[in-house]
Amino acid sequence: MKPDTEVSIALATSVMAYGAYQLALPSTADIRSLEPNNRDVQASERVAAWVAAGGVSLVALLTKSPAVFVLGGATVIAASWMTRHADQVSTVTKKAASAIPNPASGPEGVVGDKVAAVQQLPTTPVYGVAV
Repeated sequence: MKPDTEVSIALATSVMAYGAYQLALPSTADIRSLEPNNRDVQASERVAAWVAAGGVSLVALLTKSPAVFVLGGATVIAASWMTRHADQVSTVTKKAASAIPNPASGPEGVVGDKVAAVQQLPTTPVYGVAV
């Protein structure tokens, strides 16, 4: 296959993979505005990834071109990462959540066994009825 034809097919395959994500998912801005770890977004991302990867694989096998596989695969990975990152963004901190929880910290640093005396004072329970 000629190099210019190979690159054209690779770019078209990449656009096809990107289109699968555009059809299956809301925009990245909308995903960022939702609560983190949204099950619907995660399920739709998996469907989009399988459809895009299947399309890239089919075209790469038909054309027997490594350029199609590499460029299409890179597009699938980039779109998947972008969606998964947007799904992890907290609506409060506007930053992606970490898989490792941060230790509790106070004004003196990391909170350990020492608890401030104010935190140990007895409190009276507040009872109320929500109507």
